[in-house]
Amino acid sequence: MYNKNISMHKRYAFTLAEVLITLGIIGVVAALTLPTLTAKYQAKILKQQYKKVYNTFSNALLKTYVNNGGSYYVCYYLEGAYSVCSERDPVTGACTSFSSTYGYDQNSQCDALFSELKTILKVVKVCDTQAYKNGCIPDMNGFDSALADNKGGDSSASDPDIIGSTSECGGFREANIKNNNSAWVLADGTVVGFYSGLPGKLFWVDINGHKKPNKWGHDIFTFYIQSDVALKKVKIIPGGCMAPEKGGQSSKDMFASLYN
Repeated sequence: MYNKNISMHKRYAFTLAEVLITLGIIGVVAALTLPTLTAKYQAKILKQQYKKVYNTFSNALLKTYVNNGGSYYVCYYLEGAYSVCSERDPVTGACTSFSSTYGYDQNSQCDALFSELKTILKVVKVCDTQAYKNGCIPDMNGFDSALADNKGGDSSASDPDIIGSTSECGGFREANIKNNNSAWVLADGTVVGFYSGLPGKLFWVDINGHKKPNKWGHDIFTFYIQSDVALKKVKIIPGGCMAPEKGGQSSKDMFASLYN
C-alpha cells in the first residue's frame, strides 16, 4: 500500500569533508587576494594623504602672500636656476665646491616666511637640531642610506659611490637629517624636515607622521618653493633630492598620478 508520508524526492546535504574542502579553497583564495587588496587600499590612503599635504602647504603659502599685502616673501628658488658641482674630492668623489646660475637662492625674507608658516601650519613641536633624538622625526633613511639599501649587498652610506652620488644633496644625508637639520611636527601629526640647519625652501614631508613605513617614496616625499616667472607667483613644487626606496615612487611621479 502506498504511503503518502514518504517523500518522492531524495534529500541531499554536504558532507563534512565537502564543507572543509570548500572552506579550505576560500581560505587559499583569501590568502592570495587579501595582501593585494590591502596594498591597493593603503596606496589609495597614502595618495589621499599626499594630496592633502600638498594642498595644505600650497594654501599656506598663498595665505602668506595675502597676509603680506599681496606680495610673496623673497624666499624661493628661481625657475630654471640650478647649481652645479665645480670641484670634487679626488678620493671620495664628493662635491667640495658649487657654482650657481643667476641668483639660485633667494633668501632675504626666509625668516619672516617660515615664522608665518609656523603659525599657519599649526606647528606644535620644533626641533632645531637633533630632530630624531628629540622625537620630531621617525627613524628613517637619508638620501645616502636609501641609495645604499636600494643597491643591497655590502653597500653602505660611507661607500665612495654613495658619497659621490649624494654630494649635491648632502643636506639630506641621514646624519644631517637626524642630527643637524631642523624639523617640525604639525597638529595633525604630519612631520616636516628641512634641508640644512634652518627651515629652508627644500623640505621633506612624512605625510602620515610617525606611522610606518617611514620610507622615501612611500610616505616620505620632497617639495620645494619656486618662483613661476610667467605667472608671477611662487608655488610648491614636488621633488628634489630624494631616492625612492624599493617599491616607492618619486614625489613628481606621485603628483603626476594625482593631478595629470
